[in-house]
Amino acid sequence: MNKTQVAQILTIASGFDRFIVVDRVTTEAWFMALEKVDYDEAMAATVGHFTGPIAKEVFSVRHILAAIPDSTRNTTAAIEADVRSAKARGLIDKSWPSRNLLPADIRDALFTLREFERRQATDRLALDEMPDAPADVGMVGRSL
Repeated sequence: MNKTQVAQILTIASGFDRFIVVDRVTTEAWFMALEKVDYDEAMAATVGHFTGPIAKEVFSVRHILAAIPDSTRNTTAAIEADVRSAKARGLIDKSWPSRNLLPADIRDALFTLREFERRQATDRLALDEMPDAPADVGMVGRSL
């Protein structure tokens, strides 16, 4: 997210809660915490906070960070794993810094490839579980 988007989120939040201050210092502080967060997800988390069961709690940046699912893969470990995976699949250049978040189109391509591979594995498992499967290995550790 950029600073303008952070200011927009704070402005929307101030529409729900008149005590939220939208100024340069607040925007800068929130930007430091939300820089790697997707704008649409942060906006959904903001609106969700004020329309959800915890609406009476004082809104803070932690509410956005807590509401965003782990599937966004914004943690340092997840980003590094995604970069390694994208490099191995040839989606990005080998010189891409390991701690830089992948561009949205590369993240989408990586998700699509992972989903495709997961479905292929599921299909292979289903074939192996059929009666008279071509790759029936029997029971592991079976005594003769």
